[in-house]
Amino acid sequence: MKGVLLAWSGKARTAALAYRERFKRERGLVLFEAAATLLLALSFFAFLRDWWHVYSPALTDPNLQTDDARTALFAFHRYASGHPLAHDPIANEMIEYQPYAFRFLYRLAVPLVGLLYAAKIAQAVCLALIVAGGVVLWRSPRAGLGAGALFVFVFLRDGFIMDRVGGGLPRSFGFPAMALWLAGALGHDRRARRAGAIAAALTYPSALAMVLGAEGLYALRRLGRPGFRTTLRRLKHYLALSGVCAALFLPTALFGASDGGPVHTLEQAEQEPAFGKSGRLWLLPLGETGVNFGKHLFRSFIAVGNSPVPPVQDAIYHRSNEAAGVFIALLLVLPLFGVVPTPAAVIAFLAASLTIYAASVVFAFQLYSPERYYSYGMHMVAVGLVVSTLGLLIPRLKLRLRVPLRNAASAAIIFALWSWLGNGAPTNSAMAMTIDYRRNAPLWEFIRSLPKDVRIASFISDGDDIPLFAQRANNGGFETMQPWLTLSWARQKARAEDTLRAFYATSHEEVLDYAKKYGVTHLLVNQVRYRSDFVRRARTFQPLSTFSDQLLGGRRLSDLVLAEPPEEAVIYRQGRFSLLDVKKLAEAWSKPAPARNPGSAEDPVAP
Repeated sequence: MKGVLLAWSGKARTAALAYRERFKRERGLVLFEAAATLLLALSFFAFLRDWWHVYSPALTDPNLQTDDARTALFAFHRYASGHPLAHDPIANEMIEYQPYAFRFLYRLAVPLVGLLYAAKIAQAVCLALIVAGGVVLWRSPRAGLGAGALFVFVFLRDGFIMDRVGGGLPRSFGFPAMALWLAGALGHDRRARRAGAIAAALTYPSALAMVLGAEGLYALRRLGRPGFRTTLRRLKHYLALSGVCAALFLPTALFGASDGGPVHTLEQAEQEPAFGKSGRLWLLPLGETGVNFGKHLFRSFIAVGNSPVPPVQDAIYHRSNEAAGVFIALLLVLPLFGVVPTPAAVIAFLAASLTIYAASVVFAFQLYSPERYYSYGMHMVAVGLVVSTLGLLIPRLKLRLRVPLRNAASAAIIFALWSWLGNGAPTNSAMAMTIDYRRNAPLWEFIRSLPKDVRIASFISDGDDIPLFAQRANNGGFETMQPWLTLSWARQKARAEDTLRAFYATSHEEVLDYAKKYGVTHLLVNQVRYRSDFVRRARTFQPLSTFSDQLLGGRRLSDLVLAEPPEEAVIYRQGRFSLLDVKKLAEAWSKPAPARNPGSAEDPVAP
C-alpha cells in the first residue's frame, strides 16, 4: 500500500511540474483552457442540478413505479423471502418474456432490498451506462471532455429517452446499450462498441438488432481504405462479436415463453382487433415509413420541461417545428463544409434502423414491434447528430487549441439547447412513473396480510397493481394481457371474457363457478362499475369492449348480483373498492334471500 501511495505521489509531482512549465510557456492558452473547462462544468452541473430536482422522486422513491412494472417486474417477488407468486401461472407466463441476464440482475437485488428498490437499482445501472459512454468520449483523443459532457446532456435532456430508461425494465437497457456503442463509434473505441452490443444481447433484443446492424455497416466504412485487409479484419471481428451476442441471447430465444405458441403473423394480427387503434396494442396500420421516422427525429428537438431562460423558450415555442427543422438542417450541413467529421457512425445507425424496421414489417412480428426501430432509432440518430457535429468541432485543429475551444463550444451548446428545449422532464410522471403505492397503501397492506396462496379477481383494469404492490396473485388484467403470442393470447382472452361474465353475472352460480374454475379466493369489486352507465364503464379495449357490449345488452343494473354484494362477505373496504371473501360470499348467498322489489321503470337497462 505504501508503495502505491509513493507511486501516485510521484506521478502527481511530475504532472504538477509539467503543468507549471507549460503555464510559463503558454500562460494565455492555459488560462483559456481553464476558463473553458470551468464554463463547461458550470453549464453542465447547473443543468444536472435542475434535472435532478425534477427527476429525483422517480430515481429514488420506491413507491413510484412505471405502469409496465405490472407486466415485466412483479413476478420477481418470487426472489424475496417467502417466495410470493412463485407458483402463480400468470407470473410464470410473464417472467418467460424476460431475458435471462435481466432476471439474474433481479435475482441478486430482490433478496437484498426488495423488488421496488431493485427496480431503482436497475434504473441506476442504465443511467450509469449512459454516463460510461460520456466517459469513453472524454478519454478519447478524438473527442474529449466537451463531447463527453454534451453526450450525457443530450441523453438526459431527451424526455422520451428518460421515459424508456425509467422503471428498470428490459426496455430500460435499450438506450444505454446503444449509447455505449455510439460512444465507442464516435470515440474510436472498439471495446465500448463491443460492450454495447453485449449489454444489448443480455437485456434487450430490439437494441441488439440495431446495434449489430450498425456495427456491421460501420465495419464497412471507407471500404477498401486504407486496404482490403483492414476491412477483412473488421469483418472478422464483427462475425466474432455476432457469435458471442448470439450465444448470449440464445437461451432467451429458445426457452422464452415456451408454451405461448408462435408469434402472430402480420396477416393474423390484421384480423385481431387487439392490434388495432382501439385494441390492447395499437400497432396497425403500420403507417408511412417516412412519417414515422421523421416524426421521432423532430420529436427529439421539441421543447419539454423548464428552461433557465423562459423567454427564449417562449419565443421559439410557436415555431417549434420550424426551429427543429432549421437545427436538423444545420447538423446535416456542417459536415459538408468540413467543420466537423463525417458522421459515419450516425449514418450506419440510421441505415441499420431502416433495414431492421423493414425486416420487422416483412417478418412481423418476429422482430417484435416495428415501432421500436423508428422511435428508438431516430432518437439515437438525433443524439448522434448533435454529438458528432457540435461535440467534434474543428477536428483538424491542433490538440492544444482544439480542447479548450470544444469545451467552450460545448458549454455554450448545452446552455443554448437547455434554454430552447428545456430540461426534457414533464411537470408530472417524470420517467413515466405513473403508479404510486401510496394511493391505495392500506388496501395493499391488507391484501399482503392474506395467505400467500390467495388469488384475487377483479375487473380487467382494476387489479393490475395487486401482484406488484401487494405480492399476491390476481386473475389477470390489462397489463398481463399481451397479444404477441397466439396460444397465450387465446388463454388470456378466454380468461378475461370469463372475468367479465362473472363480474356482470345475473346469478350467484356464475360467480361461484368462475371462482372454482380459476381458484379465485377473493373478489375485488369496484362499486364505480355498477352505476347507471355500467355498460360504458365495462368497456376496456378491443375485442373485449365488443364482448362486454354484447354480454350486457338488455340487462338491468338490478340484475347484476355483484352490484350490491352481501355485507357479511366484505372483509375490507377502501373508497370505491370492496374486497369479498368467496367462501363468505357463498355462505351469504346460500341463505334464503329477503323478498326483493322488482326493478322499476327507472332501473337502468342496457340498450
